[in-house]
Amino acid sequence: MRILTVVALLAVSFIPAPATAVLPLSGVELPAAQPMAQADLKDELEAGLKARRPQEFQFIAKVVDMVNRKQLPLEMVRSTFIWARKKKPYPYPFFERALIQRAAKIGVRIN
Repeated sequence: MRILTVVALLAVSFIPAPATAVLPLSGVELPAAQPMAQADLKDELEAGLKARRPQEFQFIAKVVDMVNRKQLPLEMVRSTFIWARKKKPYPYPFFERALIQRAAKIGVRIN
């Protein structure tokens, strides 16, 4: 009997999660979590890099556009952002220079 219970519990744990979630006792359906939207990427880069000049906002917009068109890997942008964000007092110049260099290594020209 115990073996059957364990097997049944293991089988239940492999059932995929539904696309929506229902809150207990409320009957309210919530959509499943979605990946971060590209507008959020733009906002995150602008705020996290402390962009302040028009050229900086233009560069960030270009990077987000290239990510949307799959010309520039999102993971490369995110990892460069995380690295540059630690640079003080303004991380933006570090981000721009590093991203241009990293993109060039994979054959992508940003400027």
